[in-house]
Amino acid sequence: MEIYDFSNCEYSNRNGYYGGAAGDKDGIIFNGEPWIAKYPKSNKGMAKNDKLSRTAQTPLSEYIGSHIYGILGYPVHETLLGIRHGFVVVVCKDFCDENTRLLEMRTLKNIHIPEMNKKFQMDLHETDDSHLVDLNELFIHFELNPEISKIKGVAERFWNQVVIDGLIGNNDRNNGNWGILSCGNKRELAPIFDNGAAFYPKKSTLAIEQILKLPEADQARNNSNIQEPFTLDGEHHLNYRLMLELDETKIPAAQVELLKDAIIKNTELVESKLDEINSLFKSIPNEHNGLEIISNPRREYYLKSFMTRFNDVLKKRRDEILK
Repeated sequence: MEIYDFSNCEYSNRNGYYGGAAGDKDGIIFNGEPWIAKYPKSNKGMAKNDKLSRTAQTPLSEYIGSHIYGILGYPVHETLLGIRHGFVVVVCKDFCDENTRLLEMRTLKNIHIPEMNKKFQMDLHETDDSHLVDLNELFIHFELNPEISKIKGVAERFWNQVVIDGLIGNNDRNNGNWGILSCGNKRELAPIFDNGAAFYPKKSTLAIEQILKLPEADQARNNSNIQEPFTLDGEHHLNYRLMLELDETKIPAAQVELLKDAIIKNTELVESKLDEINSLFKSIPNEHNGLEIISNPRREYYLKSFMTRFNDVLKKRRDEILK
């Protein structure tokens, strides 16, 4: 794969448009088009003996997570890895323009709907910046929110993201990390974006090396236990396995069927693309001009953890459904 030099890219007139909390961003012009350059986020909490205060991990996570979605055929923002201002960065093609804007799910959920509040006797608005997503609240919006309910395939997109995010270890698909595109009266699902939490960007190489020394059974247990940003009670996170096991006692029957469809479809899809996914990991260089891109232990751990969740969680759940 090519590592690009973005050092001389000019700032775009959209610089400053981009929010989020995953690190600094520049709006730049690359090949005559607007892109978003995302810098590594500082990892201040890492051990002092681990020299990784500012690394390529967050850009690398965004790149790998996005490319896996692309390999699987999902609409996803285009991403490239490169160097800018002495850092490894990921640049993401801006899928908006002067006439098109992104409406995040958390924004759409703030639409005032008196009928909903009266019917369910609860405030269904986003009330804080918590990354916890209440599933029951979200499903009500799928059904009754005047903007969300008319978007074709919104619930199917949600469940496909649940399945794939679990495989890539992305535990940050909160309501600010997916949404729709608005252009005049036209509304449609936005490409999948913000995959920077995939594959443990805060996990140091030292920690990864220690995990790889564990017995296989302990590694498998560690790799399977992915905490999701979803809750049923407003307080406790569900993990990946529990998300895939949700049934009619926990969520509406229609959502259970969509979940099962997503599990069956994506298991077969991933199985058909494993060679390409493996090639993606192998194609990433260890370093570029003295800057580390990915270490061999990290490469091994990322692929190994992905395959553990695929074989031990997703495939097993698919097989249970088809019995």
